[in-house]
Amino acid sequence: MLVVKPNKIGVQQAVKVLRRGGVIVYPTDTAYALGGIFNLSEVTQEILKIKKRRDQKFTLVSSSLYQVQKFFKLNSLEKKLAKKYWPGPLSIVVTKRFAVRVPKNKIAQQLARSVGKPLIATSANITGQKTLYNSKEIIEQFENKKSRPTLILDSGRLPKIKTSTIVKVGKKKIDILRSGSIKI
Repeated sequence: MLVVKPNKIGVQQAVKVLRRGGVIVYPTDTAYALGGIFNLSEVTQEILKIKKRRDQKFTLVSSSLYQVQKFFKLNSLEKKLAKKYWPGPLSIVVTKRFAVRVPKNKIAQQLARSVGKPLIATSANITGQKTLYNSKEIIEQFENKKSRPTLILDSGRLPKIKTSTIVKVGKKKIDILRSGSIKI
């Protein structure tokens, strides 16, 4: 497991790992995320193994609304919400498996932009354990594990911010699936 700083060289190393179908830990605007390219089945399987999880529903981060629309169809109300709250901690359900958002965190945006696809952004903790905001705790959590991420972008301690709000949007109705940082 490689631990690098989120400077130009570290981000380039992370992008190489992602492009090879690897799994990394990276900072977002809400917490550290465990992720990789969203539509690679080997990435999904590795994340499930690392997290000790079965549920294949994930939040994704994207570089922009434009990138989201390259991969997912948004209705007019979803586009309106995206334009109002992105970048920021609002995740919009776009398929049975995925909710997507554009984070305020520039590193997360840059990673998604560099690989040209949204990234899985599940919390970087073992399922059932607390959300981690400190890179030291994440490194300790994975250092002796057989299944672990290939690379960690070490941004130190992140501010503790509520998770993203997750919404499912119909043509005229918004269902809040998880209450978080944004109030709608």
